[in-house]
Order: sequence, then structure tokens, then C-alpha cells
Amino acid sequence: MQPDGPEEANYRGFQADRERALSCSRRALAGLMQLKLLVTPLARGAWFDERLEVAREELALLLPGVEAEIEHRAGLELLSVELAKERVPELARLSFLQAAFEVTGDALRPLALEPAYALPSALVTEARYPGKTNERVTAQAVNVALAVAGHGPHRLLDPVAGRGTTLLTAARYGIEAYGVERDVKALADFRRNVKKITKLHRIKHKLSEGSVIKRRRDGAGRYLAFTFPQSGVRLVVGDSADPQLVGRGRYTLVVGDLPYGIQHRGPGGRRDPLDTLAACAPTWAAALAPGGAMVLIFNALQPRPERLHALFAQQGLELLPTRCTHRMSESIVRQLAVFRRPVAS
Repeated sequence: MQPDGPEEANYRGFQADRERALSCSRRALAGLMQLKLLVTPLARGAWFDERLEVAREELALLLPGVEAEIEHRAGLELLSVELAKERVPELARLSFLQAAFEVTGDALRPLALEPAYALPSALVTEARYPGKTNERVTAQAVNVALAVAGHGPHRLLDPVAGRGTTLLTAARYGIEAYGVERDVKALADFRRNVKKITKLHRIKHKLSEGSVIKRRRDGAGRYLAFTFPQSGVRLVVGDSADPQLVGRGRYTLVVGDLPYGIQHRGPGGRRDPLDTLAACAPTWAAALAPGGAMVLIFNALQPRPERLHALFAQQGLELLPTRCTHRMSESIVRQLAVFRRPVAS
């Protein structure tokens, strides 16, 4: 085959430019913007080798009908999407997003996306304790729950609250959050972390403590609460299978990072957390308001997804198709299980 002469090359270049111009015109007429979403390098620490697929899955959950193509450019990882202009602000809280650019010809124009957080990120990122879930994974779970539950106002329950990462993430979003944690030592750790960070960053707050039930010798019912200008969090010690501690039908969002079945041991010393979850599922499901969303982060190897899904389906919750699957280690493959409580007709 003979190489193209100058005229043929010029003609093909003209045709390519014409197609790009026509494509831009069609998008403009349809009110669409062509965007490149830059995936933060920090996503590698949250979702490892599957970070781009997980990012694409989160985008699809938050913006149904929007398709994204993975793109690599000069060592950067991007998602290429077309989006209606009025929906662009919805990108701001994506857990994987570092920056968004509008494609204008051959240039990329950065967009000013400012998520309206009620509190600084330090409240979540600067707390340090063993077993803490990556903050971006937590933010993704809250994002998905909000997308499923729709417009607020919202109130969030974390029935396996640990040291409060999910609670503080919700507080940043301006959401009232309530958590239950079995480990009585969690209250002291939670107090120490939040007091230190609020002092360093001069975050206005009010601290209160007490008991939500009659005091018990084992400490169940004791709580610690921080009230911020636009939100508040309360962490309670006890068993989240207890309806007295959790309540019924009060939460539009239930978000929890379940034990991964590695160190956790349930009844009889078994490592499978399903027995514990079976005891908790009725209380957690009853706490979810009609139309509300439940998002559980779990290890797909322990318990198996179909067993977890069936457990909550038995409580009248609707399973929504999603995965966000990523391998953390040889024995942990993390997934999201997403449920919704149907609204009675």
C-alpha cells in the first residue's frame, strides 16, 4: 500500500476536524458536556487494582444512565463521560474524584466543583486507630445510600460504628448520625480523636454524654454525642441487635462496615459472621424507614453474597444490583450490598 500523499492526508485531517466540530455541535444542542474525570491516585489505597471499575460503578449508581469509558493519558487515569450541564454539580462528592475537566477541542478546561461540606475533611481523615476503613470507601458507601434514598432530610444509622468514621462522614454531609458499637472502649477513643481534631482545626462543637437506657453494669446504653452547627453524631455502646438501643423506622440511611470474618468470632467461636448478622438483621431492617437505603460493606468470601442478600431479603428489603468489588488481600474481597425498604402502596 502506497503512503498517502499530502492532499490525502490534509483531506483526512479536514474530515476529522469536521467530525469533531459536528460532534461538539450535537452535544451542545442536546445540552451535553463532554467531561474527563480525573481519578485521584489515593483511589489505589482504597480499591487497589479494581479502582477504575469501582469508580465507574459508583458513577453509574449516582448518575443512572451515564456511561463512562476508562482512559489513560500521560500516566493519568480518567473516566470520559457526557453529562447534561445541570447535572455537573452532582459530580462534586464522588469519592474517587480529584478533578473534572470539560473537553473543548483539544484542550481540557478544569471545572470548579465545590462540594458543600458542613465540616472539614480533617474530622474524618486525621483520626487514627487500628482497623479503620479507608475514608474514600466510607464516603462511597454514604454516596450510594444517598443516591438510593433520594432527597432528604436524612438521618443515618451505623449499627457497627467502630470509632465513628461513618458517623463523622455523615456529619460532614450535614446529616444527623447515630451509631451503635459493642466495644465499650470505643467511647474513649471516639472522644479523644474528635476532641483533638476539633481543637486543632477550631471546629465549633458541643459535647454531651449519658445513657439512652437505664444504666447497666456492662456499660450498654452509654453514649457520647458531638453537636456541630449543621449536624450531630451520637455513639452508643451496646449490641445493635437490641431494639431498645436502635429504635424502629427512624433512619433513612443505614450504612455499616461489617466484620470481615478474619478476626471476628461469632457464637461457638466460628469466624463466619453470618450468625451474628442473623441476630441483628431484624432490628436493623426495622430501623430503616420506607424508601430508605441500607448499604453494607462486607467480605464477599465470608459470608457469601447470596447468603447475606437472602438474610435481609427475608426482612422485606429489596436488593439492588451493584457490586463495587475489589480484592483487598488473599482472604478479603470487599463488596457493597445495597438494599431499599419499599414504600407501602
